[in-house]
Amino acid sequence: MSTLRLVPPVSFTSRGLRFAGIAIGGLALLVTTLVSAATGARAAVGSTECTGSQTVTYAPGLTDQPREVTVNGKAVLTGCVSSSDPTISQATSTFSATGTFSCTSGRRVGTRRIMWNNGNTSTLSSTTAVSVNGAESLVSIKGMVVDGEFKGAQWAGTFVMFSTKPQDCLTAQGLATASGPVVLSIGSL
Repeated sequence: MSTLRLVPPVSFTSRGLRFAGIAIGGLALLVTTLVSAATGARAAVGSTECTGSQTVTYAPGLTDQPREVTVNGKAVLTGCVSSSDPTISQATSTFSATGTFSCTSGRRVGTRRIMWNNGNTSTLSSTTAVSVNGAESLVSIKGMVVDGEFKGAQWAGTFVMFSTKPQDCLTAQGLATASGPVVLSIGSL
């Protein structure tokens, strides 16, 4: 059989309360300093987010069967916000990639070049993967900025691919072009 022991209440003296307040204040200052240092390091790299639209062409066209394809495209990025460079508000982007690709799947590697409204450029390496959800193809892109503004930063993007002629995937010539919304994120990933 266990017995229950009551612990007498702890009494705080003004000296004990003062010490506890100093200790808590010091701990809060330490945590604030560490969080500020971590946030400062992140802010140095910063982030740039852009939204817009993208059009791509495929040669040869995409079919329902995977085959070697060269992809070229252009994006107009009208909604850019950058904590790294506040002069950035928009951009245009061109890219090319090659890989094994179909209307419903594929992977490819390539290069993207962004021309920012402030006159600077960025060259990005990219690896792309495609997944299909219903009638939409979602293209996931990731890579590194290899030259120009934001050099050394990681980047990622998504492109929702729509076609006005999805039936072209079932022809020998295949789907020649697609377009849709694109989102790009550089840094702080």
